[in-house]
Amino acid sequence: MNFHRVFSCVSVLMIAGLTVLVATRDASAVPSFSRLHGLPCHECHSAFPRLNPFGMDFKQRGFRLPGEDGTFIWDQKALPISGLALARLRVSHQDNPVTGARNHSRSKFELEEVELMLAGTVAPKVGYFVEFEQEVADGEEFTANQAWIQFSDLLPASLLNIRGGIMLNEYYYLSQFRRLTFQKYLSPLTFKVTGVEINGTWQRLRFAGGIVNDERNPSSASPPNNNAVNLENRLQGYYAWVTYTIADQILGLRYINTKSNSDNPSPIIDGRNRQQLDVTLDLYYAPIELLLGYFHNWDIGGVDGQQRRNYLIEGIVELLPNQLFLDGRFELQDTSPVPGGPNNPSTANGTQVSINASYYLYPNLRLVAEYDKVSGEGTGVFALPDNGIATNSEERYLLGFQIGL
Repeated sequence: MNFHRVFSCVSVLMIAGLTVLVATRDASAVPSFSRLHGLPCHECHSAFPRLNPFGMDFKQRGFRLPGEDGTFIWDQKALPISGLALARLRVSHQDNPVTGARNHSRSKFELEEVELMLAGTVAPKVGYFVEFEQEVADGEEFTANQAWIQFSDLLPASLLNIRGGIMLNEYYYLSQFRRLTFQKYLSPLTFKVTGVEINGTWQRLRFAGGIVNDERNPSSASPPNNNAVNLENRLQGYYAWVTYTIADQILGLRYINTKSNSDNPSPIIDGRNRQQLDVTLDLYYAPIELLLGYFHNWDIGGVDGQQRRNYLIEGIVELLPNQLFLDGRFELQDTSPVPGGPNNPSTANGTQVSINASYYLYPNLRLVAEYDKVSGEGTGVFALPDNGIATNSEERYLLGFQIGL
């Protein structure tokens, strides 16, 4: 889709939304779930777009409230359509890794991303979610990010549900797509997968497991007809995760096994699976939330014994109830060298720091101020725009807004 057309559509949506917001200070959330169920944003979101436990349960139930089966789509009183836009002013500085001298600076106002979402129940106990997204600042196309359908209550009380389509393999409380910061997580939190998943809840346990395609793409070094490389994305990957909640504290464990290797997969070594094991902890003591994560990958890039560890610590403080939040995050990435290969090109080590302040002018409109700094060596550390190789230290300052309609 043409960028100017997308920008024009989003601009119209923003103007219409802001007109509604200015017209009434008492307006609650305007996305489709709020319109359909008459609930304010903070019922499902601790700080939009982050989910609270009620919101996690609502999503895993196939977008149904407790004790309800959902309705046919033609019986619903509100259109199941929502839109989201995120824009920012970016000022960034890049420094020489040896001398610390500033190499260059740049500034730019940009539309970071736009989303269009359709979600709800298409029939009793049948939920669906379709999301179209364009990360404009990264130069990506307008594409379907998610498209899945879920049949719920195969066992009563959402003990067992089955979901199929394009979906996300992630923890609901630690998500790449529901972060407060502009800057993406460095740690491997969220994966887009295509396949089938079973999920459910039982007392304090929440769980999911899936068998999915590998979504592996051919590299420039491997011709499509190279018999030594299996590039088919059949159902060759699987994952499972579980969370346990006690006194509002959530412990999570996840295991992933896939042939979809990271870091420029070798055109020769292909049969080896990349594996990942995660341990996460969400500690909540109002008004403070602390997120801890350890992510261990091995056999990455199709290289035997290649290991990578990511460490995450993030603190979120609610300074003003439902209005002002401060988010601070530190991440460390450590890639072990392969024995006998000190110059392994897959090596990527570094740190990332993000400090974010979010002020909710209205429940569906937040103003954002942010500082980010990244430093590292090798490839794969930087997620800041316009960076090719992560051999420098870069910092940036951001002002922006996010609106949901």
